[in-house]
Amino acid sequence: MDTSTHITIGIGLAGLAHIDPVISSNPELAQAVLLGTIIGSNAPDFDYVIKLLKGTGMYTEHHRGASHSIPALFIWTFFVSGVIFLFGWNVSLMHLLLWTFIAVVLHVGFDIMNAYGTQAGRPITKKWLSLNFIPLFDPIIIIVHLIGFTLWLTGLPPGIVFFFGYIFLAIYLINRYFLSIQNRKFFLNKTKKYGIFTIIPTIWLKKWHFVFETESSYQVGSIIGKNIKWIHHFEKHNPNCEIIKASLTDKNVQHFLANSKHVHALYFPTSSGSEVRWIDLRFRHKDHYPYMAVVKLDQAKSILASYTGWVHHSRKLNEKLLPSEKRAMQL
Repeated sequence: MDTSTHITIGIGLAGLAHIDPVISSNPELAQAVLLGTIIGSNAPDFDYVIKLLKGTGMYTEHHRGASHSIPALFIWTFFVSGVIFLFGWNVSLMHLLLWTFIAVVLHVGFDIMNAYGTQAGRPITKKWLSLNFIPLFDPIIIIVHLIGFTLWLTGLPPGIVFFFGYIFLAIYLINRYFLSIQNRKFFLNKTKKYGIFTIIPTIWLKKWHFVFETESSYQVGSIIGKNIKWIHHFEKHNPNCEIIKASLTDKNVQHFLANSKHVHALYFPTSSGSEVRWIDLRFRHKDHYPYMAVVKLDQAKSILASYTGWVHHSRKLNEKLLPSEKRAMQL
């Protein structure tokens, strides 16, 4: 999920914590729990430091990896709670640990529910776990919390408010899960196709994107109600193409391929040589696939520049592919 959702859920959990009389009757403990749930709801994403220290490529490969693993659930819980407790808060450590742990677990749980997924099974397995039934940003989750915050501010007991709010969200998420299964079965039964099928949620309950992969091609489209809309067809790239093979030596491409799925490569000539784009077909916005790795090569197929991450505008991509010294001159 996106950062705003994790922060929102952290505040909501602090409201739910008031259902415990020990917390609702102790303002200092309630404030400590609020800090614990907000920070805990975002702690697994503190692996952002990888991007600051090692660059976008390394971050792309390792984001939602070890920081979302089974041991990390406990490490983040004790770290966040310990820091709050050591700063002099005269509160029940057990209550603080419990609600911080719930916040950390929910962060990882919600990340598993979307298309990007996590390596939450580490160290048992490094497989990316993704259930594909909620979008990276879900407005329903935000709206329910905003209603809860409003009722909280009007004086209603936050514990009761968020207890019923989270029951509603649980029903909503279960419904989304079964809708994803139904749409998957609908597609396979109607098309009678054989291959690798991945369904991708949108913010709409009746609209789901999909990628269908065979040995020779990718097909991208949408399921809208009981209709299948085919949007793009890609013949798989030739793995023996010298230009594409040259791009595979780039570290940013290697980072990108480490946790991507349904990846298609395409290339085209440029004034200096050629440009190769590796795109993850799961993430489509209209006719654009913003999650990619891009490599610029010269005539001799040597790497001039590369970038991996989310690219929504060509101008921004060109800026990122500028040599570092030229980029510095423009600042």
